[in-house]
Amino acid sequence: MEGMKWRRTPNEGGEPSYAPSEREIAGGETSDTPQNETEGGKEIQVTIDPDLLDCSICFQPLCSPVNQCEHGHVACHSCWSKLQQKCHVCRAPVVSRSIALEKILESVHIPCTYAHLGCRKSVSYSQRQVHTDMCEFGLSLCPIPGCAHKASSGEWWEHFLEDHLDPSSYYSYGQSIGILLNEEDLYYALFGPGDDLFLLVKESIPNVGIALSLYYIDLPHRDQNVFPYELKELKYQTTGTTPKKRRGKLYQIPDFL
Repeated sequence: MEGMKWRRTPNEGGEPSYAPSEREIAGGETSDTPQNETEGGKEIQVTIDPDLLDCSICFQPLCSPVNQCEHGHVACHSCWSKLQQKCHVCRAPVVSRSIALEKILESVHIPCTYAHLGCRKSVSYSQRQVHTDMCEFGLSLCPIPGCAHKASSGEWWEHFLEDHLDPSSYYSYGQSIGILLNEEDLYYALFGPGDDLFLLVKESIPNVGIALSLYYIDLPHRDQNVFPYELKELKYQTTGTTPKKRRGKLYQIPDFL
């Protein structure tokens, strides 16, 4: 069972329309208040079995258009097409769209799957998986080759201390440090202040040479949007910036030697 949110707003003809509302949910919990006044309408908190909003054939979330047979059985548009517009329950023909159900689907919003990790977004029920796959608070795979560990923002420092400490160095912002990558080294961990963590990954590319990829793995306490860096190798030099687009994800800056 999931807490969901509907918003009822009047339209120009005086008829109610069900438009998605915007709100932020902290900690994955919904409010206990059953009804709240909002601009232009009302919001109510309800509990509903989410299976009712899924296709009864493929079990994926329903989304517009939602068609129904003459007896009211519904399924997603894709499944109806595969069944040649014949109902899988009663074999009756599919005759119309379920406009009322479509309006409900458009109105239902739920907390993000990663609300317990800090995501405060309320997402459309039919689009929840799309948001989950792109959520900045989601789990990321460790970039170390052969490591299957997954973690979210704020958890990487401990993982690297336990499993990827060698080779590594501690750094301070605004100061240069020397890094020696031996031939057998595939990565180099950089532990910074405030649990900040960067990673230099080495990869051999056929017919090109050695590629160095700079990741920021975890910056849980920093608000900067750009991090200047400079890499030097003998007479080779490269400079650039690392944009911070999301917290808790891995962003790659490739440089070729």
